[in-house]
Amino acid sequence: MQKRWFILIALLTGTLLFSLSCEEKGVERVTASELIEKGWQKFEAGNFVSAESDFTAALSISTNATDSSGTFLGLGWTQLRQIQAGLAENSFVEYLSRGPGRNDGRAGLALAYWAQGKFQSAIDTANAVLSSDASWAFGHDGSINCLDLGLLLAQSYYSLADYSASLNAVRQYFDSGFNADTDTAEGRTELADKIESLWTG
Repeated sequence: MQKRWFILIALLTGTLLFSLSCEEKGVERVTASELIEKGWQKFEAGNFVSAESDFTAALSISTNATDSSGTFLGLGWTQLRQIQAGLAENSFVEYLSRGPGRNDGRAGLALAYWAQGKFQSAIDTANAVLSSDASWAFGHDGSINCLDLGLLLAQSYYSLADYSASLNAVRQYFDSGFNADTDTAEGRTELADKIESLWTG
């Protein structure tokens, strides 16, 4: 009987040691910061769905404020790229609540507002970015920059029927020589055509 117990204990001990050894030699657990880094790499490669998955996974295991903040910024931009403006707005608001004044988040929020037709909020947020950094460019995609915010301003002002402000935005950011009489229907049409050409161009 004692011999059986000895063999059983030896087997259990061996199994435990083997499993611990396998765990040490197995795949190392990925950290939230590593997932965030991978998410941005995928974002920059245009793989927004997979990037969003990495940011979501990072959020589920983040243990500090920096990682949590970074995941919300990543989520916001991947959601924006996938035309999920409402979700993006929520993510950017969460990001900014953890680190207000960060222009990549504020610019994303301005674009999310604009995509939902929240034009005054888009204007206010875009102006906050541009007054802080007139030459702002997104850190993970330099093709998204102050000119996008300038066009957002021109379109948003126009949508709110503030035609003179819309004209000023076009002149300030794109064509200082452009002019249109915004007091007339013809001038407003000319301005609208100019804004459309800037979007398509």
